[in-house]
Amino acid sequence: MASGATAAAGQGRKRRSFLHRTSVGALALSASSALRLGLQLAMLPILARLIGPAEYGLVAMAMPFILFANVLSDGGMSLSLGRRQEVTAELESTVLWLSTGIGGAIALVLVGLAWPLGEVMHQPRLPWLIMALSPILLMNGLAAASNARIIREGRFSVFAGGDLFSTLAGAAVALTAAVHGYGAWSLVAQQLALWVVKLVWVTVNGRAAFRLHWRFEEARDLMKFGLHAIGSQLADYVSRNIDNLIVGAILGSMSLGFYAMAYQIVRIPDMLISGPLYLYIFTAVSRAAHESQRRALQDLAASAVRLASAAFAPLFCGLAFIADLAVPLVLGDKWHGAIEPLRWLAGAGFFFCICSLVSAILMALGRSALQLRLSMLLGGATIVIVGATARFGVTVVSAALAGGIGLVCAVYVHHLARALKMPRRRLIAAFGPALLGSAAMTAVLLGARQLFAGAPPAAELALLVAAGASAYGGVMLVAARHQLAEDARTFARAHVERAPEAAVGAAPSVA
Repeated sequence: MASGATAAAGQGRKRRSFLHRTSVGALALSASSALRLGLQLAMLPILARLIGPAEYGLVAMAMPFILFANVLSDGGMSLSLGRRQEVTAELESTVLWLSTGIGGAIALVLVGLAWPLGEVMHQPRLPWLIMALSPILLMNGLAAASNARIIREGRFSVFAGGDLFSTLAGAAVALTAAVHGYGAWSLVAQQLALWVVKLVWVTVNGRAAFRLHWRFEEARDLMKFGLHAIGSQLADYVSRNIDNLIVGAILGSMSLGFYAMAYQIVRIPDMLISGPLYLYIFTAVSRAAHESQRRALQDLAASAVRLASAAFAPLFCGLAFIADLAVPLVLGDKWHGAIEPLRWLAGAGFFFCICSLVSAILMALGRSALQLRLSMLLGGATIVIVGATARFGVTVVSAALAGGIGLVCAVYVHHLARALKMPRRRLIAAFGPALLGSAAMTAVLLGARQLFAGAPPAAELALLVAAGASAYGGVMLVAARHQLAEDARTFARAHVERAPEAAVGAAPSVA
């Protein structure tokens, strides 16, 4: 009896420790994302003025090839191994060598394709940029096993530190190079510095097993999930990057510069919230899924949609309203062509974030095949929409993309409800607080624009931001604070009640 009580107390302490580590890590990751956002917002106008739309557009042509290959470069092992509850040193070492070999091989293939790609895109400088960026693929493969262990142990604060330090290093390198007139190469140097620092940080702090073990049989069962994960990520890559290639090929680097800048601004809220949120939700749902409790999974899904939509909505809604003021003030007069694309892409950005959230839940449930099909739908819709509208200009492309991705997002939500065998209306109702707050924010901003129309642009922008934030925050405080607080507690309970002993005790057996 006494030994049983002692064991139960010890297990309880382990669960509370895991909850504390996971929750603090998620908060740290959110805080680092906020700091990174602030740094990017500070750097964006400086680099935009120093580099210009044409040079920015040239790098925007190179990056899709790197991002495409980068999806393949870890073999899907980070999430696949991260979802495992028990991992041996031999398996972890095998994954390390496997992902490193895949990353190195893909880097060499991309170097070989660089010159043909430059010919196809009619950009003689493009091959040099692609070759210079190719080491990123090897670095991503090297980091896969360490990333998986960090995810498995819920130590998201490690990711937070890596994100912060790598962003600082990349920003310093980019600014130094841009001041000295290196143009597009400033952005290349930024990416390389960022990845070097991130790799070193994750490797040192991840503590993955680094041994001369090769047991492919142990990793074989991870490959199916990994292949589905790769397929899903490739389709997601297409949906988020193929538009750059199409716009650049049809409209040229200048128009692509405007479009890519608007898209990068839209992605900032995504990077601020959806990265930490993705990992936190993935961990909570994957642990609940091992218990096979349908009601608990349904509660987690509804809470995730409500929390995420409430966080995303004011950022994208406000961005659409202040684009005409923010772009000239922040980026300079030569970036006026990015205003209208930014307005429309704000809507697409919100729907992309919700799709990413649904992806996290489906992958945590082990429904990688379903997520692959949905990602292919998202990628295919993007190709069709952008390909059909690109010749009409970047504003039409952006508007069409916002509407099309909204419809695809509805399909994502429908399939999530089916996967969890829950009423669709429950998931749709979870968007209620965000919709109510956005309606109030819109009404206030429409009136505020008339009221502050004669103020200097900088003052008008500050007043609009304050008015919109107050309106949205007031609605959340009055109408939804209790529900959102309960949603947060739902995730806390999921972590503390379902953290398996293997997850919290895995480190000693592998270190």
